[in-house]
Order: sequence, then structure tokens, then C-alpha cells
Amino acid sequence: MVLASVLVFCILLLSAQAPARGRRGSVLQSWILSAAAPVASAVSALSRAISEGLDQAGEVLGARAENEKLKKQLGDRDRELFQLRARLAQQQEGERLLAASASVPNVIGAAAVLLVENRAGLQSAVVGAGSAQGVQPGSPIAVPQGLVGRVITVGRSICRAQLLVDASAAAGARIARTGELGVVRGDGRGALRLNNIPTTSSVRPGDVIESAGIDGIYPRGVVIGRVARVARSGNLFLEIRVIPGASFSQLTDVLVLAPSPAVAEGPGGARSGRP
Repeated sequence: MVLASVLVFCILLLSAQAPARGRRGSVLQSWILSAAAPVASAVSALSRAISEGLDQAGEVLGARAENEKLKKQLGDRDRELFQLRARLAQQQEGERLLAASASVPNVIGAAAVLLVENRAGLQSAVVGAGSAQGVQPGSPIAVPQGLVGRVITVGRSICRAQLLVDASAAAGARIARTGELGVVRGDGRGALRLNNIPTTSSVRPGDVIESAGIDGIYPRGVVIGRVARVARSGNLFLEIRVIPGASFSQLTDVLVLAPSPAVAEGPGGARSGRP
């Protein structure tokens, strides 16, 4: 082993002193460079692979971030488009209502119905108009097909209205064909009853019932509905069921009317408040 070690040392010493081909460095240096070349190539290749991988990972992360940003911008544009379409539809519906409001007097403007409440016979609606739009307590609301109800409380931008089909709602009414006067009351279930019509009346199904203007709330001559059924009972008055002209189950927009002078000037009128 000692001899072999001495022999190897002598070979290395001689190769370090012997010039390599081309007289550039020694034979030992040439051997070392030849042996290290594959390692250097492998390290270089590994370095390039790692660098390319990092670049690709950076590009992927950047693309994901850009994709998320574009998705957010697209979502914002979709929301803006939805809002614009909703506003345009609301404006068009309001214009349609106003154009069809020739049969309804004293119209202040059109407003959207934000919520319809129906519980235990109590039926009301939240309307998207308030004191800022000229709405007052007692202002009637209607659609071109007929009366809807009246405003009972008013906020700045919204109000709450009692619907005519509410169990406690009432309105002075008139049979258009005969001219007889009565009182229309809601039944709390979406229909109306016409009271105080004597058994001697010639009222029949299909007759138009309109507001009489005798209650100091609703204007005269606005359609309320049509007679659906007439029944005779043992008392002095007929039992008359009325189908409303307005579709209370599909209220989306209403016309707000100016309150009658009796409501606007009366000392016992409804107070303004936030619904």
C-alpha cells in the first residue's frame, strides 16, 4: 500500500509538471478539467432548469393574479350592467304607467313597490317614494286598472301604504251603471265586498265599481273592480263580492296621487313618520 501510494504520488507529481498538449497547463490540470467537465455541465443544466422553473412559476402566478383581477373587473361590470338594466326597466315601467294614467286623476308620479306584506289579513306595501318626491300621508296609490290603497306613513325616500284588500280598509264606492252608493271593504284575502246596497238594487255580475269620492280619501271615478257575485240574504242589504281591478299579487309599480284636501288639511290627519 505504501508502494502504491508512493507510485500514485509520483505519477501525480510528474503529471503536474508534464505539459499538456498545446502547452496550456499541465497533464494533471487537464485530467482534473476533464473529470470536472460532466459535473460542471450537470450543475449548469440543473441551474438552467431551476431558473426556467422559477420563471415559469412566476409567469403562472402572474397569470393567475391577472386572471383574478380580470374576473373581479368583469364581475364589477356585470353588476353595473345589471343595475343599469334595472334602472332602465324601472324608468320604462314608470313611463308606461304615466302614459296609461289618463283614467287616474291628480298623479304625482310613479314609484316602485319594494315589498308587499300579507299576514293575518293585514296587507300593506312598501313603496319607493317619500316626502322628497312629494308623497304625503293619505296620498292614494293606484294603477291604470284601478285603486290600490293609500299611504299611511311617510319617510324621506320610502313610504308604507295600506292596500285596499286589507281587512280594515274601506272606500266609498259607486256602481257605475246604476249610480248607487255603498262602501267597499277588503276581506284580507285578496278580494273586496260591496256593502250597504239594498236588496231592491238591480246590480249584477260584471258591473263596474268605482270610487265615489265621498270618503275624503280617494278621488271620484277611479275603477275599484267588477262585481263577481250577488247574493240575497235575510237582511236589508245584498252580499256583493267584488274582484279588484288591480292585481295585488303582481304589484311592481304604482301611481302616487295627490291627497284630497280633506286629508291634507284635516287636523286629525295621519302623521308623517318613517316606516
